[in-house]
Amino acid sequence: MRRRRRSPSRTGHLGTGLAAAALVFAMSGCDAGIEPAPEFRGSAPASQTTAPDSPPSTAASEPATPSPSPTVPTLTVAGDVVTGLGVPWSMAVLPDDSLIVTERETAEVKRIADGQVTVLGVIGDAIEAGGEGGLLGVAISPDFEIDPRLYLYYTSPSDNRIVSVPYTSDGLGEPEIILTGIPRANVHNGGRIKFGPDGFLYAGTGDATDAASAQDPASLGGKILRITADGEPAPDNPFGNAVYTLGHRNVQGLAWDSEDRLWASEFGPDQDDELNLITSGSNYGWPEVTGAPGREEYVDAQVVWPSPATSSPSGIAIVDDVAYIGGLRGERLWQVPLFSGVAGEPVSHFEDQFGRLRDTTIGPDGELLIATNEGGGSRIVRVEMQ
Repeated sequence: MRRRRRSPSRTGHLGTGLAAAALVFAMSGCDAGIEPAPEFRGSAPASQTTAPDSPPSTAASEPATPSPSPTVPTLTVAGDVVTGLGVPWSMAVLPDDSLIVTERETAEVKRIADGQVTVLGVIGDAIEAGGEGGLLGVAISPDFEIDPRLYLYYTSPSDNRIVSVPYTSDGLGEPEIILTGIPRANVHNGGRIKFGPDGFLYAGTGDATDAASAQDPASLGGKILRITADGEPAPDNPFGNAVYTLGHRNVQGLAWDSEDRLWASEFGPDQDDELNLITSGSNYGWPEVTGAPGREEYVDAQVVWPSPATSSPSGIAIVDDVAYIGGLRGERLWQVPLFSGVAGEPVSHFEDQFGRLRDTTIGPDGELLIATNEGGGSRIVRVEMQ
């Protein structure tokens, strides 16, 4: 396989010029429950923009030294970027400010520019995946302007895998498989991929309904993976393979804060959806524990939503140390301030306004783009942050 020298790339750094941005909301598996308020670690100040459904409780002790509070902006819907999409799953912004969107069921890779949609290609192996499988995550090469490539995570007939695909504005080249062997099933396929500030590609996987595999460092299921652009394990990974962290049920979102700390969202079983602070080699407990039970051998979640009825947290974008997390069954956007590695009180926005929210990303002018998943009526909406 080709090996290209990687340069560090900060997630969310974009150009300028996309006329409108997008809200994309999507389908989730494993939805059930009542609606208690989320729990959060520490005692960070609550956001003042929108009141949560009810005051969350504290799930762990507060940090030893208080840190400055991030500014939590007011959110205003500015309009649709595009409507009439199928089942969008992931978004990424190109250096020319156009937007790449993957559709899970059609397995189409689409480019959106000036409100116009172009189908760049179809990943044929992913078309008949069924269930929660299909064409899932997309990431843009950090070296895109030198070697324009997209990275795609999809469900094949035999596994989940990651490919590298040459890109032109007119279409996609032949996919190059860089990683295979991620377990697949009808549900719990994970699928989020993003390049980190260190230049490595991170992938969130699911346990593919084999819960025990999440605790097996030799399995790629129920993990966060960290690999080179050619699919090799990052050289300082903790287990000597592609595995970066273990003990996950179904990772759905990945994003970095201003200090390059990685955060991940994760579906719980029928309780305890999570927002986790990710550190190399850590064990997040599944299937032995969920949420924040305080057992020292596992890392507690920073935010715990006791019921997916208000959450099913999916894609994450972080802007100025505030996380924006799409809720699937919850049909709302969660805004979570981050205080030097400690999550503050989650605040709910747009409840029942747009339907199911699958992904969030940062648009070329710094606006929030959210993708909805409403079958053939899905859209991408632009939200201004003031």
